[in-house]
Amino acid sequence: MREKFYLVSLGCAKNFVDSEEIAGAFIKDGYVIHNRPEESDLAVVNTCAFLREARLEALKTVSWLVRLKNKPQSRLKCVILTGCLTGYYDEPALMKMVPGLDLVVPFRHASLIPNLLHRNDCSDRNDHNAHVNSLNNSDSLTDGYSQKNRFLLAPPHSVYVKISDGCRNRCSYCLIPKLRGKLRSKPLDDIVAEVKALAKLGAKEVNIIAQDTTSYGIDLYGKYMLIPLLQNISRIKGLKWIRLLYAHPARITDDLLDLVAQEEKICKYLDIPIQHSDRKILHLMGRKTEPEEITDLYHVIRERIPSAVLRTTVMVGYPGEGEREFSNLLAFLERHPFERVGAFRFSPEKMTRAYYQDPRVDGEVAQRRLQEVMAGQKQRSQRYNRRLLGQRMDVLVDFYDQEKRIFCGRSAGQAPDVDGKVYLPGFSGKTGDFVQVKIIGAGAYDLLGKG
Repeated sequence: MREKFYLVSLGCAKNFVDSEEIAGAFIKDGYVIHNRPEESDLAVVNTCAFLREARLEALKTVSWLVRLKNKPQSRLKCVILTGCLTGYYDEPALMKMVPGLDLVVPFRHASLIPNLLHRNDCSDRNDHNAHVNSLNNSDSLTDGYSQKNRFLLAPPHSVYVKISDGCRNRCSYCLIPKLRGKLRSKPLDDIVAEVKALAKLGAKEVNIIAQDTTSYGIDLYGKYMLIPLLQNISRIKGLKWIRLLYAHPARITDDLLDLVAQEEKICKYLDIPIQHSDRKILHLMGRKTEPEEITDLYHVIRERIPSAVLRTTVMVGYPGEGEREFSNLLAFLERHPFERVGAFRFSPEKMTRAYYQDPRVDGEVAQRRLQEVMAGQKQRSQRYNRRLLGQRMDVLVDFYDQEKRIFCGRSAGQAPDVDGKVYLPGFSGKTGDFVQVKIIGAGAYDLLGKG
């Protein structure tokens, strides 16, 4: 009987791709994925550590599995931790925080976990740790992207493709360089081969992700290579939508905008995290853009791609953000409306420069500012959605909502997981279909479409 593994994926879409590679490594090695940990032989938790709340969730999840392992009726014999938490705490600290944890594997080597286990039951912990230490000292394995396999953990019609790991921007509030290291781009040919394989499995939408997609290739080729990569992916048969996420505003060039405008398969959708619009706060954050540059970019995109749907992310409550700086942000968002906005409060994280910056903004004040940003965005989103009434558009059917008994999908202007959806009353097809609908209803974030 083949051994079973249970996998928990925490955090962002980039982590989810890592989890699919972990699953692929186990399945290639003969394991079977299972959805009940107490009936599995081993459990793997791919952790997030970007914020304190994420670290607490990761430790809580691992501790729960260790307790489950110790129950007499449980089949579970081995609990393994990997992911971003291994970049925040070292292995001895994690073993101390979670007594009974069997193995800690750095995120870069997570797809090699089956090799480390030697098909044993985790009983020889010293032997496993010796192998982990040897991996940490091996540069030859650090960038072995082509050795990885993916097992899709979600329906194949819409997939994420991670083109690089780590980051070179060094924003003062961000833990990513500490957790994931320097920028490490995947070879272009490996990415194209991966997308071709995904298209054969039924992928119709590819969402390009990284910490900063616009930095792709500079470390590997000495120049930015996002445009050649998108051009190559656009030639792959079977794909209908290519969506670009996490594009740094400082590196969105005219040539990139021309490609997005001209290439039919590339969604007229750009995710551009600006974080703030006030000059002082941008400088404190270590961002590489001035307010005027952000404004100019906004107008250039609107001129070159009139149908573009723009998404951004902003942070409130950053140290030094007074009422004047916050008012500047509100005014910018009103004058330059983005169709999609995500907002979050500043979180002071040790090992970042921002942790030591003053003056801190009171938590209640930051929460009020967050609510004010999102209230304004709700109104702008509602106005935009109402302009779509009566229009016809293609919708990719994502899933069937069992509770509401209705299919749901997305337009090219809606990214998975973060944007709204299109409800499809009367649709009788299947997940992964494209259907052209007329928009007959519009809420603040969701739409109603009829074929």
